[in-house]
Order: sequence, then C-alpha cells, then structure tokens
Amino acid sequence: MKTTIPCPFRLDWGCNMLVWVDQDLCTGDGLCTDHCPDVFMLLEDGLSYVRDSAGSACNDPGGRASCVTVPPRLVDQAIAAALDCPGECIFLEDDEPAEINDVDGFDIVDAELVDSGVDS
Repeated sequence: MKTTIPCPFRLDWGCNMLVWVDQDLCTGDGLCTDHCPDVFMLLEDGLSYVRDSAGSACNDPGGRASCVTVPPRLVDQAIAAALDCPGECIFLEDDEPAEINDVDGFDIVDAELVDSGVDS
C-alpha cells in the first residue's frame, strides 16, 4: 500500500497531518468523500482532490504540490479515507521530520512502533 501514515503520537506533539491525492492513481469511486467530505471532493473529471481551507479544490497541478493540512478534528476520517481508497491514491504525511526516538519503551522507526525491550 502506498499510503503513509505518521506515527499517531506525533499528532499529540503538535505536528500537523498533510494530505494530497495522486490523480493518476485515483479510480473516482468517491469513498474518500464519503469518509471525509470536508477534506476531499470530486470534480467534473471524476477524480478526487483535496480541499483548501476555503473549500476550493487544490488541483493545480495536483499531486504533492497540492498538499493541504488536515484539521485535527478530521484526522481520523482522513486516515479512514486513505485506508479505504481502492486506488491507494491518498497520501498522508507529517509536516515535520521525527525528532523524538523513544516513547515509553518504544522506538519510533519509520512511523511504526517497535518494542525496544525497555520496561516503562
């Protein structure tokens, strides 16, 4: 799966989740708009695009260049949309690189939690 999801702890530390859609992979099923209509929209071409803060489609030129910040209240819905997307065209990213390497006995490695063997 091409979707990347940041470590859930990072959101609690004040990082923002960014989202963008690769229209070349979009199948136009519209499941993303079912999950999160405040972040995603379908245009006349039948493809999904992300909405900016004013509600307009970010489609010039589309893809990574049209990345927008997901409001914190919509993060769960954006993740659900990405996981349910049949075209795997929704990409979720952190807006900052990871700086913290240990959280309660776990090491953060490529946004996955790996038990470090240290008891908390």
